[in-house]
Amino acid sequence: MSEHKKRRKVEICHNCHTILKPEDNFCPNCGQENHDLKVPVGHLIFEVVEGFTHLDTKLFNTLHAIFLHPGKITKDFLEGRRGRYIPPIRLYFLASFLFFLLLGFMIDTAIEKGQNGFFDGVIDGVSESKSKGEKESQKRLKKAKKALKDIKSSADTNGLYNAEQELKDVRSDIKDLEDLDEQTKDIQKKTNGWIDFVDIDADEILDEMNIQNDDTLRKLIEKLPENKQRQRLIAIQKQIVLDTVNTVELSDVTNEMSQYFTETIGTKSQLKYVLRLHSLKNNALLKVQYFQDTIITIKGSDGGVENKAYKQRILKMSDTELDSLITHRKKAGRENNNFFGLIALERGFLRNVTHYELAFEEDAEAAIQEITHFGIGVFSLMMFILMPIVAILLKFLYSKRSHSFFTYPFRLLRYLLDFVLYLISFRKIRRYQKIPNILEGHTRYYYEHLIFSIHIHSVLFLMIVIFVGGGVFFGYWKEALSATMLGFFIYFIVALKVVYRQRIIKTIFKSFILFVLYIISFFTILSITGAIKFALS
Repeated sequence: MSEHKKRRKVEICHNCHTILKPEDNFCPNCGQENHDLKVPVGHLIFEVVEGFTHLDTKLFNTLHAIFLHPGKITKDFLEGRRGRYIPPIRLYFLASFLFFLLLGFMIDTAIEKGQNGFFDGVIDGVSESKSKGEKESQKRLKKAKKALKDIKSSADTNGLYNAEQELKDVRSDIKDLEDLDEQTKDIQKKTNGWIDFVDIDADEILDEMNIQNDDTLRKLIEKLPENKQRQRLIAIQKQIVLDTVNTVELSDVTNEMSQYFTETIGTKSQLKYVLRLHSLKNNALLKVQYFQDTIITIKGSDGGVENKAYKQRILKMSDTELDSLITHRKKAGRENNNFFGLIALERGFLRNVTHYELAFEEDAEAAIQEITHFGIGVFSLMMFILMPIVAILLKFLYSKRSHSFFTYPFRLLRYLLDFVLYLISFRKIRRYQKIPNILEGHTRYYYEHLIFSIHIHSVLFLMIVIFVGGGVFFGYWKEALSATMLGFFIYFIVALKVVYRQRIIKTIFKSFILFVLYIISFFTILSITGAIKFALS
């Protein structure tokens, strides 16, 4: 608590009943503070805030030193002038609380505002693809018409057939592009919010139908153009629906899957119907008409196709069953996540990945919010690990003993050269009398670097809260973020110069080395912390 705190003193200690003198701030017997807490709630709240931030003069002194005198707060703290500032850990907690509060608000706002923006970007991409495809098809159309005209004037029957076929294919492509344009307009008109996925892949459909991974149907569908796949899959699904013995109706079908299997009857979209989607039972065999007179046999998987039902089974598996599944997936080459043989982490990672895959299918927006807030938690934990590591980097760069270790071969060579010159009498007096020590020179204590690390991270958080937060309020957060990062880097160089008292050229050089090492450490620790926390959550 502050030394200037106004205490409401009592005459007898409420804890041990010792008689207290007027000047006693604490009980001489039990150590309890001589301060009566029987006050209104508002007064108590003020005291809690005061105890957390030292609002009397310490907060003002701290902010004044931070923003007007880079490095001063660390320099004063290390030189013993600590009473005027908020303690480093308390300052970090205050700054990080405000920072992560702002970060959470910015992410939630971005998700809410980004729904339409995201979809607009998708529409632009579709339109751009359509435009490129249309230009290419028009070129092909002109080329095909010219080829057809040339061949008609000749007696080449085969060439005439091929040219007519090419012309037919080009016109079909142009028709598909026109249909795509109509679909784009329909999407723009009907959709005004977030959708789960813009595209659905044929493999995803076949997975949900529980078709075996190496089945003939997969290979045939794969060879078809994308604009023909949907029509063929609808025809196959209509046949699967009729077999009630070897198939089972899919539950909880996503809106996109339903839209994929929605057909229009009649003109001008007057009538629509949706197939009641079915999938094959495990190891079931079913003959279907693939195209005209072509009959193929399709087979249900043995339960290993990673469809929705498979993912739901994973979430219900016991630890033993999940361990067996992970071992099987590794042997099959489908599991690349190896947490150094720690099966508990691999198990947790698989469960959580499966959970988020299902969550994205059910409600993409809610899943994104959940995973971003998880990321904020990982980031806050990672910073606690990163600050001591930054202190180690500072100790390495600003330790005379570490410099001594790396320069030892050159100093030893200089000593030997001086000794040889002395022996052959080129020098009457030896310049270097003592064999150089591999570790020599004074170095700072580790805690000094740690204090600087805590202060500089606190400053970064506060600058982001004040300047980027202001940018968010006025609608220029990107520009504010860029300016803040540039300003912080300059601030960092000045703070290094003030605290470590080295020449500006050397300070700038070391600051760039620190920046590179910091980026490497940041992403390494973030990935390790995130993976472990994700697996254990």
